Amino acid sequence: MQVSRLFEMLYILLENKRVPAGELARRLGVSVRTVYRDAQALCEAGVPLYAERGRDGGFAILPTYKLNKSVLSEGERREILSSLEAMAQAGAARESTLRKLRAFFGTPPEEWVRIDFSDWSGRRDALLSTLREAILSRRMLEFDYYAESGACTHRLVCPLQLVFKGCAWYLAAYCTTRHAGRTFKLTRIKRAAIAAGDFSPEAESALPAPFPPSCPPEMYPFVLRVDGCMGYRVWDDFEEEEITPLEDGDYLIRAAFPPGAWTVSLILSYGEHAHVLEPDTLREELVIKLKKMLALYKT
Repeated sequence: MQVSRLFEMLYILLENKRVPAGELARRLGVSVRTVYRDAQALCEAGVPLYAERGRDGGFAILPTYKLNKSVLSEGERREILSSLEAMAQAGAARESTLRKLRAFFGTPPEEWVRIDFSDWSGRRDALLSTLREAILSRRMLEFDYYAESGACTHRLVCPLQLVFKGCAWYLAAYCTTRHAGRTFKLTRIKRAAIAAGDFSPEAESALPAPFPPSCPPEMYPFVLRVDGCMGYRVWDDFEEEEITPLEDGDYLIRAAFPPGAWTVSLILSYGEHAHVLEPDTLREELVIKLKKMLALYKT
């Protein structure tokens, strides 16, 4: 539920004597069902909100109620505005809501953060727009998804949350095929579109723990020497305590990674600028991989 939407709904009701649920839904860009849910949230927060039935009915606030900004300290007002600023940057809050609250609190704009979900190519802009709309309006989503094995399956889900972990974005959702919470990597989602149907009653309580705590994989240390010209990569890929700058400008890396294709691929991405000093098993893996790659071009 968006705090900014609740503030905007409260602002609309304070400015108007009575507002029908349909009109609130249109102005807030949500469903009538969401309006009723937000109204309940405002009531629980202590706002004297009531509904009148009939042709001229709608939601209204007791005329004696006033939103008193003095109940919030200056620090609390800044926290609210800075949080909404971040949400607006992410597309999850309206700039109009921010302007109204800034005017109400008498606080000038402070653009302390800038968030851009798109990639450098711009190809994922449409996907992120679709995901945002589906999550915020609680609408079903369908897409094709590529698993780690490479198999592609069609999914129908209740989208719940975008999650950023490591260097990648994920979608946490309730999968109607698996009847359970699932996490989908955004780069593997293709042809996403809003789908017909209502959210499953199980979905709201099925937000998966995208990365549940588990036993960490067995880690193997290795020592790597990297040419100085790759410094921009070194500081991206390794922690400061793992890096030792050498007198000739190169870097000595002492790190630990789980065994397998990921570590080999990381080292190979440095090309001729990285030299594994130890262990011998990792060196042998790299030799085998390089021989297979060389064989592809011996035709």
